[in-house]
Amino acid sequence: MPMNTRIIVQDATDGPLALREVTLPDPGPHDVLVQIHATGVCQSQLFWMHADHAEPMLFGHEGYGTVLATGSAVTHIAAGEAAMITWVPRTDDRIPTRASIDLPDGRTAYSPNVYTWAEHALVDELYVMPLPPESREDVVSVVGCAVVTGAGALCNAAPVEPGNTVAVFGAGGVGLSAVAAASIRGASRIVAVDLDAEKLAFAKQFGATDTIDASVTDNPAAAIVELTGGVDIAVDCVGLTSTTVQALDSVRAGRVGGRRGGTVVLVGLPKGLTELNLAGLIGGQKQLVGTTAGGCGQDDIGTFLDWHTEGLLDLNTLVTNRYILEDIDRAVSDLAAGRVLGRAIVTM
Repeated sequence: MPMNTRIIVQDATDGPLALREVTLPDPGPHDVLVQIHATGVCQSQLFWMHADHAEPMLFGHEGYGTVLATGSAVTHIAAGEAAMITWVPRTDDRIPTRASIDLPDGRTAYSPNVYTWAEHALVDELYVMPLPPESREDVVSVVGCAVVTGAGALCNAAPVEPGNTVAVFGAGGVGLSAVAAASIRGASRIVAVDLDAEKLAFAKQFGATDTIDASVTDNPAAAIVELTGGVDIAVDCVGLTSTTVQALDSVRAGRVGGRRGGTVVLVGLPKGLTELNLAGLIGGQKQLVGTTAGGCGQDDIGTFLDWHTEGLLDLNTLVTNRYILEDIDRAVSDLAAGRVLGRAIVTM
């Protein structure tokens, strides 16, 4: 039976967000209908709001809810089960269908993958994973993007080994997840870099051993090298040219005939073209790695949920701001203005 629900839609690039009433059809063979209980609010959604799009756009790509119905081909999850919606597909055996909703005015709104800024979502089964009983709480909604991106970078793209030294540029939700993963995996020194002193103090709750306030430090990379001799791994969670350059300068250089240099992992969405002097990268035998979703699959999400259950990754502390769907504009404004200390969620 078709379902009436409310969703957030942006009609045009840079336009306002609108809470719209729509009717969702019955699930197709590979669809799952989920009642959303909580969803994350992240910087990538702000990126898409300002990106060119010719059709109305849907938002949100991480959420927690309850399955209400499934299509005839869905076998891994059933109605009544708790579920996570994530933009990380379960397998690449089939190209998942991107989400879309027919609007009352005859237009169709789209998402690149899923949408979770809604009371209900009808999405491809590949983006839906069942949750164990111990993970059924609203804070797990941020695992599907923030945690996979930050923690995954240091589990997959540049796996931290015990005793490694790590620098994390940007202490927002993604950066804090990276700090936590570095700590859990046994890094001996973890340096968090940010412009906000409050965020840096907060990062220590997740395992940062040192902090550098870039608002009062002329050269954060030099400060990191002075502290550590150059870190083994640096993660740029910001995406500015300045932070990428600083990250490259902060990792240790290798030696010809000896060990290779450190690794820089890029996870922050770039704000434009980035110009780099590659001489230091080549001469120092450093590695520059780009990663999406931390190189994670849904098995990694299970690992991160276990970390939370075991008390290693405190999602209750990571989630610092809560909103309701009607206040999505305030949630977006707070995130854009830097008023979200950790991670924000919207609850339904």
